[in-house]
Amino acid sequence: MKTTATLLALAFALAPQAAQSQDTCTDSNSQTVTVREINTIPQANVDALNAAGADVTIAQAQELLTNALEGECVRFTAVLLTDPFKSGIRSLNAQGIPGGIHTYARDVSAATMGEAGMGIQIVDFSGTGLLQQFFVGDEIDVIGRVGVFENTGGVAMQLAVESATGTSTTYGADDPLRQPVVITTDDIHDTYDINGDVQSQIDWSAYSDYNGQFVRFENIELLQGVAGDRPNLLLSSSGQESEINTYDTSVCFRNDRGEDYFPAGQAPDCIDDDFVPPPTGTVNLQGFLIFQGDDGAFDYAVPDGANFAINPFEEEDFEIAVAPPIVSIDDLDIPSPSAGAVIQATVVPGTDGNTIASVVADYTTSSGASGQVALSNTSGDQYEGTIMGLSANEFVTFTVTATDNTNAASVTDPRTLRVIDGPVSSITDVQVTPDGGPGASSIQTGAAVPFDLDAVVQTSYMAGSRFQATIQDDPDLGGFTGVLMDFGSTDPGLSVGDRINISSARVTEFRDATQLTDVEFMVTGSGDPYPAKVVTTDLFNGALGDETAEQHEGILLRFEDVSITSTNPDEGVGDFGEFAFSSDGTADNELRADDASNAFASDFNNSLTVGQALSSIEGYLSFSFGNYKLIPTEESDVQFSVSTEGGIESATLRILGSYPNPAGATVRVRFELDVPGVATLALYDVTGRQVAALAEGAFGAATHDVAADLGALAAGVYVLRLEAAGEIATARLAVVR
Repeated sequence: MKTTATLLALAFALAPQAAQSQDTCTDSNSQTVTVREINTIPQANVDALNAAGADVTIAQAQELLTNALEGECVRFTAVLLTDPFKSGIRSLNAQGIPGGIHTYARDVSAATMGEAGMGIQIVDFSGTGLLQQFFVGDEIDVIGRVGVFENTGGVAMQLAVESATGTSTTYGADDPLRQPVVITTDDIHDTYDINGDVQSQIDWSAYSDYNGQFVRFENIELLQGVAGDRPNLLLSSSGQESEINTYDTSVCFRNDRGEDYFPAGQAPDCIDDDFVPPPTGTVNLQGFLIFQGDDGAFDYAVPDGANFAINPFEEEDFEIAVAPPIVSIDDLDIPSPSAGAVIQATVVPGTDGNTIASVVADYTTSSGASGQVALSNTSGDQYEGTIMGLSANEFVTFTVTATDNTNAASVTDPRTLRVIDGPVSSITDVQVTPDGGPGASSIQTGAAVPFDLDAVVQTSYMAGSRFQATIQDDPDLGGFTGVLMDFGSTDPGLSVGDRINISSARVTEFRDATQLTDVEFMVTGSGDPYPAKVVTTDLFNGALGDETAEQHEGILLRFEDVSITSTNPDEGVGDFGEFAFSSDGTADNELRADDASNAFASDFNNSLTVGQALSSIEGYLSFSFGNYKLIPTEESDVQFSVSTEGGIESATLRILGSYPNPAGATVRVRFELDVPGVATLALYDVTGRQVAALAEGAFGAATHDVAADLGALAAGVYVLRLEAAGEIATARLAVVR
């Protein structure tokens, strides 16, 4: 255990610095520039990136792809090229406006100076819909701060707009200022041969000309189209080895934004039907280039993500020239040994005038069987076939191949189903994957299915306005035996320890984590929940880390004697309330934790410090946005380590936390006493001198909150000291000015 002196020294070393405030950009403090000046990268930086070649790193690119205008207030006049109402990359705020509206514009100086470097992404972070008053083709005077979009895998100069004024000038659809620049993938990407695999990389010499630029690829080959809620496309210009992928800033090219995403009457027509790309073919594609650091999971760039992605915005930005049949697998019933696996698919010709010649399903089973089944046309574009000879509890994996009259063919991605004899009776049926590793549930059907499942409620909490609970059905706490239930805004009335029987539910994936929705259940009893499974973070790292994590998804876990390794793992992208901790104190073995539960303030992670010790942290394991993470659901799930004068952990009192931490003028301290008595709470500086008495008096055996004024204290690190019944607990508090 660290001594108090050691903790004080560490806290002092980790004390945060006060953030510098920035003035609002106005006409008087902004300089007039062209967008080209914002996009221009110093030649020495470009030369350094080119010299690094295939060995360049994302960190180098993020350091070098900026210029002296970063952080400056600027103004320019531009023509708006995208509809602000079709920006769908951010969630809506309470006013029904996206938290960030992403638009693209072109500096009107391009009319005389040329298009190179004159395109830019303009982002409205105001939450007021500042840009939504404008239409495509409007000329606007904008004032804002030059910023650098940066995440873990990309970087791009952009403008955070603070004011925008229409000039009353508009540009028609045929005006040169609204036309795309026709290019090929070789114009923007170089290629490298990496052990026989051709990989693409941004041509850094072209970066300044094309970042934010409106471009068009004609008769470009669609190498792979992946359907889904957020479709991905990989493309390459004919006869060229360089490639590019799409990114879905626009709601027209993502299928997870329905009418309910928009205020009444504001949903665009392009969301009426899902965007379903053909798997291959030839297309015309136009949109806006950005170094997003996203390669669409195609792994075609060196290093990963060092590629331009293209943002199409309007339906007409994607035109199919020649394509094989388009196949989509319809909602499926759970296969059974008696009825088999009924495969239903919608198949349409990818090219006008062609017809469908054949549709077949190729399959394998986990018991070693394989075969092919023809799907017959039942009506219109619907085809159906049945795979028989299946056994209970095995998996059947299949693909569907459709061929047209020109012998053009397309093959769906593999789909795996679990064969179940009767209703779903165990969480393992819901969660288990064929190889025991990461993967979606194999009984997603699109509709609710029969259950006869007995389980114990392990957590019950609210996340935002949603009621959620986790259940487990194995007292031995084995793998694949826990799952999350989401009840939306309906209170299920569940308590931890309730015994329930589920009779019906829909199995879905939300952010790649399995959950049950539309759950019909009956409470059959109550009692103690299963104990949390005690584990260490190294279990979820290393070669088998993801496999082990998948097996523990939805299971209540407990980690003891851990330390904080990061208070914001997404620093540079945003602050999403997450933090990371580790059993051995190293980042190599860390696991994220998420403040999804309403039990935690949105800035709870900011009250933590790197190196801070936790005696325990408890929650269920989930997955979202590329990371497994622990979800504590009650404030008591996070227990801070405390010390006593004798170096023995206190048994009857503890400081639960201080909010905010770092603190400014005021702080709220929460502490807990197991027995009633007289207690004092005071603040000490690093020399051991008491600088403030926060509370003193008789307190009951309960949790207490104390608010204190810190206005007279200088910035620095202090120690909170709680004393009662001869025991002392301490915690660190940083004060900023």
